[in-house]
Amino acid sequence: MPDATELYMGTAALSERDYVHDAIDEADLIITIGHDTSEKPPFIMTADRPLVCHVAYQPATVEQVYFPQAEVVGDMGRSLCLLADRLEGKLPNAGALLRLREGILNHLADRATEDRPTPQRIVHDVRQVMPADGIVALDNGMYKIWFARNYRTRMANTLLLDNALATMGAGLPSAIMAAMLYPGRRVLAVCGDGGFMMNSQEFETAVRRKLNLVVLVVVDNAFGMIRWKQAVDGFTDFGMTFRNPDFALYAKAYGAQGHHVTAIGDLVPTLERAFQAGGVHLVAIPIDYSDSKRVLVDELRHRSA
Repeated sequence: MPDATELYMGTAALSERDYVHDAIDEADLIITIGHDTSEKPPFIMTADRPLVCHVAYQPATVEQVYFPQAEVVGDMGRSLCLLADRLEGKLPNAGALLRLREGILNHLADRATEDRPTPQRIVHDVRQVMPADGIVALDNGMYKIWFARNYRTRMANTLLLDNALATMGAGLPSAIMAAMLYPGRRVLAVCGDGGFMMNSQEFETAVRRKLNLVVLVVVDNAFGMIRWKQAVDGFTDFGMTFRNPDFALYAKAYGAQGHHVTAIGDLVPTLERAFQAGGVHLVAIPIDYSDSKRVLVDELRHRSA
């Protein structure tokens, strides 16, 4: 489903109390299409709400958080067409939840154009340089939540992320494979400094294969996701910070091009130049996570109180 459709209401990137859950809470029925419970649940089912219809190639794996009341198992395209044909014109209140859409999307766009390297601004700027068929491959870290919520895709399989094992170091290899499969499309890996350094030796693979690939490394000198979780749970900030190499020189040591971005306004032109030049490029930019706890936790807790 392209995000450009007027029916799009956002992505549930958190397990509960994200903005899109206003719609989930009010829904009489949720139709899940191709849902796999190995992924992070977009909502938590309870005994009374919501009613769920599971549409997929495989039967549902019933778990404590997911136990659909009805299932349509088979070819999903054909199943959805048959459902649509039978329901057309028979749902007088089908658009009842769309009144929530503008508020949800406005929340997601908040701070997207601020003059500092917030996650929202970085997601916004990446979207500007990626065409509809451009592929963004995410590593695992704090920024992944923001991309999952705020990056609006236009074609299927153009935002790659793994929620099941959420293995750090996955972003660069995923992007390498995407660049090998689709050499004519823009491919961008987005990695945190911690995740990138867990698999950075694969830079040699990208250079040796003569790929066209850009790697954006967001730098906070920390394992940002776990540091954030420590703060959310009231623990002492302990053992999560480290020092990094000079990323531009690190890239050049592998025979790639390296770039440091110090001002957020330089991110778009730097990425554009890297894509236009071709070859393997690393672009490092600091990221400001100072608002993450407020936006992702405090504000949502306040809404649910």
